[in-house]
Amino acid sequence: MSFHKIIIYGHLGRDPELRYTPQGIPVCSFSVATTERRKGQGDSEPTETTTWFRVTTWRNLAETASKYLKKGSPVYIEGRLAIREWTDHEGTRRTSLEVTATDMHLMGSRSSEESSEAGQEPEAKPEKDLPSIPAEDDAVPF
Repeated sequence: MSFHKIIIYGHLGRDPELRYTPQGIPVCSFSVATTERRKGQGDSEPTETTTWFRVTTWRNLAETASKYLKKGSPVYIEGRLAIREWTDHEGTRRTSLEVTATDMHLMGSRSSEESSEAGQEPEAKPEKDLPSIPAEDDAVPF
């Protein structure tokens, strides 16, 4: 037996898109950006590398993502990674990193405006407990 797992902690690059299969199963897609900062050597400036992932969630995770996530939302994703290669209409070879999520944790909270309309306090909507992940201002890609 063998398997692989990827963990991503980043921010949504666009609003989630929810759709349904012909069998009525919810599926939600969105992009997540992660940013890595490295100190420069000597007098050189620090460098920043952003990596984009296409994420697909299914069933309950799809409905949760569609309901609570929006562009810029911080999110923690666990899942399976696939690399897809194709040639675009201009003949350029392209590659995308695609993740099928098996677990998702919502890291932010609903806006206070949205919550006040519903007469509730803002709160995070985690799927389950998550180990503490240190947040640094320098690690936020947006």
